[in-house]
Parts: sequence; C-alpha cells; structure tokens
Amino acid sequence: MKLKTPVRLMAAAGLLAAAGIGLLVLAGDNMDSGWFWLFGAGLLVGLLWMIVEFRILHRNALSYLSEISNSLNGTLHNAPMHMPLPLAILGENHEIIWYNDRFFDEIAENEDMYGLKIQDAVPLRPDSMKDGNHMDIELLKRHFRVTRTDYETEGRHTELLCFQDISSYMKLRQNYMDMRPCVLMIVIDNSDDLFNGTRQSERASVLAALETLFDRFLEDTDSVFCHLDEDRFLVVTESRHCLEMERARFPLLDAARSIKVRGKTPLTLSIGVGRSGENLGQNERLAQSSLDMALGRGGDQAVIKTEEGYLFFGGVSKGIEHKNMAKNRAFARDLIKLMKRCRHVYIMGHRTSDLDAVGAAVGVAFIAEQTDIPFNIVIRQNATAARLLTERVEEEMPGVMITPEEAKEQLTDQDLLVVVDTYTQKTIEDQDLYDMAKHVVVIDHHRQMANYLENAMLKLHDPHASSAAELVTGMIQYFDWRDQMPQFCAEALLSGIMLDTKNFIMQTGVHTFEMAAFLRERGADPIAVKALFAASMEAYRQRSALVAGAELYRGKYAIAVAEEETADISVVAAQAADELLGVENAVASFVVFRRGEESCISARSLGGMNVQTVMEELGGGGHQIMAAAQSKEATLEEMLQKLYNVLDQAERT
Repeated sequence: MKLKTPVRLMAAAGLLAAAGIGLLVLAGDNMDSGWFWLFGAGLLVGLLWMIVEFRILHRNALSYLSEISNSLNGTLHNAPMHMPLPLAILGENHEIIWYNDRFFDEIAENEDMYGLKIQDAVPLRPDSMKDGNHMDIELLKRHFRVTRTDYETEGRHTELLCFQDISSYMKLRQNYMDMRPCVLMIVIDNSDDLFNGTRQSERASVLAALETLFDRFLEDTDSVFCHLDEDRFLVVTESRHCLEMERARFPLLDAARSIKVRGKTPLTLSIGVGRSGENLGQNERLAQSSLDMALGRGGDQAVIKTEEGYLFFGGVSKGIEHKNMAKNRAFARDLIKLMKRCRHVYIMGHRTSDLDAVGAAVGVAFIAEQTDIPFNIVIRQNATAARLLTERVEEEMPGVMITPEEAKEQLTDQDLLVVVDTYTQKTIEDQDLYDMAKHVVVIDHHRQMANYLENAMLKLHDPHASSAAELVTGMIQYFDWRDQMPQFCAEALLSGIMLDTKNFIMQTGVHTFEMAAFLRERGADPIAVKALFAASMEAYRQRSALVAGAELYRGKYAIAVAEEETADISVVAAQAADELLGVENAVASFVVFRRGEESCISARSLGGMNVQTVMEELGGGGHQIMAAAQSKEATLEEMLQKLYNVLDQAERT
C-alpha cells in the first residue's frame, strides 16, 4: 500500500468536514449568499473525493492481501522441501511418495528412494508406531527420533515421518550412564575357616597378593578402593568399568583362585554389585543385597541385582566347608525360644518330598516334642519320593502327618511354620499355607535362588552343608534333651544325609561325618537306612532302561528321556541320573521325564560342571552338583530342546 493514499484520504476528510461546518454556520438567513453555495460545492467535492479514495484504498488492500497470499503459498509450497528436519510421506502400503532435501541428503545419502518401502530404506517398521508416537533408531552412525503423523485426504491415507537428529542427546545420555557411580562389595569366602591354622606371615602374604590383584584390575579405571575389614572390601567405580567387568564375566574371580592358601586351597571371592540405583546410596544397598545372594549361593561368584532380577557370574568352585558351628548353635537357641512362644508348630518341606525333606522334618518334630509344643508334619503322602520313610513315620508317630488342606484349616496367627530343605516359593509343598503363616522359619542347604522365601523370621541357610538333615542334626547335637532321640528319628536323619551325599561321596565334609557318627551313636542302623532306599522291581527295570537308552551329547553330557510316566518316576529319574555319572567322559547327566502336568529334568554332576546354573536357565535350581527343573508349559520334547539349547550356549561361553 502506498504512503500517499491515506494522506489524500485525510485531506478529503478535512475538506468534507470544513465544507460541512461552513454550511451549518451559513444555514438560515445566509442561504442565498455566494459563500453558502461555495461551501456546498466543497461538500460535494469532498464527498466525491472520499468515495474515490475509499475505492483506491479497497483496491490497494485487495492487492496487499493477494501479495501476502501468494507469498504464503510459495512459502508453504517450498518450506517442507527446505525444512531443517528430514521429512518423508508414505502411501497406503508404506511406500515413499515424497521426501524433502534434508531427507535426500541425510537419510537417502543422495539416492533416489521414490517408490521404495520405508523398511527397505530405513531400519524402521511403521506398523510398530501409532499415530503421534515416536521411535528411536540408529542410522549411518547417527541416532534419529522418528515421529509418525497420519492424514486422511479424500479417502486416501498417508503418513508423515519426521526424523529428528538426537545424536548429541544420545551421546550426552551415554556419557551420563557411563559415569554413574557403581558399588562393588567384595568379601573373602569363609575367611575364618580359610586362614584357620595359618601363620600370621602367610596370612599377610595372601592379603598382600590379593590387594595387588585389586590394584592391577583397577589401575586403568577411575575407581575408589578401600578396606571395610580384613576380609571385606568396597569399590566405587563408574558404570562403564562395571559393564566391562560384566562383559568379561568378572575375571577377578578366576584370578583370585590363583592365590593359594597353605599352597593348596584356592582363595575365592564373593562380589555384590549395585549399578541400577538412582543414587549412590541405593547402589550400596543393592550391592549388599547382591552380596547376600552370592554368599547364599555358596560364594565364588559375582551377583548383580537389576530391575528384572539377578545376574550370576562364576560359581564354579565347590566352596569351603564351614567348620565354625557357632551360627548353628545360636540358631537352635533362637528356634527353641520362638517355638515356646507359639501355639503350634507345622513343619513342611518341598513338593515331591524326598528322604532329606522328610528326615529333616522328623528332626524338627523331635525338637518341638522336647519343648512340649504340639506339632504336625505337612506332607502329601500320595506325592512323595520317600514313601517307605513316611510309612515308618506313620507307624512310629500316628497322626503326626497331615495334608496341606488340613493344616490351612487349623493354622492361626499364633502358629509357627518351619520350612525345611527348600528356600524357594515355587518348590514348597503348599504356597497358600506359606502365605497364610505369620511366623516362618527356614532351614535349607540349597544354593539361594532369586525367588527365595523373604519373610522368614529365622533362617539357617548353609549352602556348604550336605543336606537339611545335617543342619537339623547339628542343632540337636548341641543340647541335652529330656528324652533320648528315638532310633527311627536318627535313621530318618541319616537317610537324608546319605541321599544327598550319595552315600558320603558328594558334597561331603568333615562335619558331615561328625553328624553321621552322632546319629550312629543314637542307634541309627545303616542296614535299616539302606532299606529306605529300596525300589520296586518295575522302578528298577525302568531305571535300567533309562541308563541303557541314554546318549552322550557333545561327548560329555549324558542325557536320558523317560517316555512313559510311572508312580516312582521322580525317584527313578534321580537314580538314573546318578548312575549316568559313571559313564566314561560324562561331566554331567540329565534325565528328562514327565510327572503329572509337568515336564521335569533331574541333573547331576561330579563337580566339573555347575548344573545349578544350567537348571536356573530352565526355571529350576538346586546345588552345584545336584539340581532340577520343572515346567508346566513345555512338553517333553520342548523341555529336551531347551536343555540342548542351554548346553550349546554353555559350550559357546
């Protein structure tokens, strides 16, 4: 619009106003004068001038609006093509029908991509995003955040993809994640027993070698290392260094084993790692929780607690037997005090109870009887692998064994539940009874798993013990009871020890023989105990068939499959797995079988392989040399294939 147009309009308005005022002044007697007609002519000229100026103003306004519209149309047409963000429009079949210059330069790398499927050009599936959502992708060593917007035009569907370069943000985020503080809590496994009887100079030499080892592993890291105690250490390091240790599967564990005490006993470490907390304090608590898990699994391993659960590394050594039983004595005293405060004691083992679970339960029942507290053993007698022992208990202690359903009807808030020979929720005899109990005590020797019993008031957990029966026998040994231990009780405990040690061959320490000798003094007859292991002729034939039909997978894993289910299949599978360890070159044995609605695996090892970690991959657990797994979802063939996959993965690592 020109500047002189409003000036002329103002002049015309002034002329019109002046002429109008003049006419008003001369109206009346002076209407015949020449001035009156002069002002009248001025009024007419001003009015005509105003009309002309308004028409010119209107025309200029339309011209201005037209220029603005043309400018906007040109800008809107060219702006997407020259926008600083890569843009692409997809058709109904996700083919590229348009893209701008920045997409052509940065995404297409100057190649024609019209008509191509977007997934052929970019590692992106549009179906994985909804309208208004975004996805982060990596392309050409850069990171992009892709946002999708859908349009419907005249019945035609199109999708607009906008690519935002977030490489700087991702780099900053990675730097932040790499520099977050992580906490490692390290302890020497069983240091009191390890250094028992060593000279002070030798002890100092071993600790100096260990500290030199720490210095070597941490010298290239920005870490803080300090002693918490003579056998406990704390490391605060950056997350990137912790991840490097994790990817290398914590070589510090292997290096520590090269340090020998008294020239023969390897030094082992337990490491708890906290790296997923929001601050240093949370990571310290996570590290302590991880360390407790590592110690509960027998030591010689590193454990990391994450939001998804636990990660385990190491755990290949057999560990050092606890010789100091002060903890067991203290536990026994606390258990007796707790029993005396409760109204009734219920004792429960694991599903498909074996001689160790039933024997340990009988031992706890003896303790309860000596404290004059009513008690019951909770067991499903129709689903036990210790049928001969349960029949003996029924003869000696009529009515003491009840079903979980009966226990749930009788249980009150003043009652005590003692869980023996298991530490995991998924394997206890009855989950509902455990949930109902307000007071819980756990006695177990298996290596700790992620889904352990958390609400125990007291727990006696020793992964170095041979059996739960050994732990219970140790408690009984420390007290002078009112009555002599019955012979059948001693035989029940001895049968549990003999079962889990495979007649004092596996997982056997000095304390194991001491407990066996104590039970023998109390009248345990080895011949009567051996009779509790008897199997039917049908079970014996099936065990022989399993051993005969086994294969040697990868030349060192003896694997057998039970095609048919029998009443004693759990016992038969365990016995067959034990026998398969006698196969030449076999480092581990596995028997796959079907039990009810579950597909199961019984695993054994002579120590050359940690079968516990193998079974944990399949949802089970157990000991380093004896473990098992069950699954209701997998068929027998699927369970066998999963076992093959885990063994193949173990070979690759």
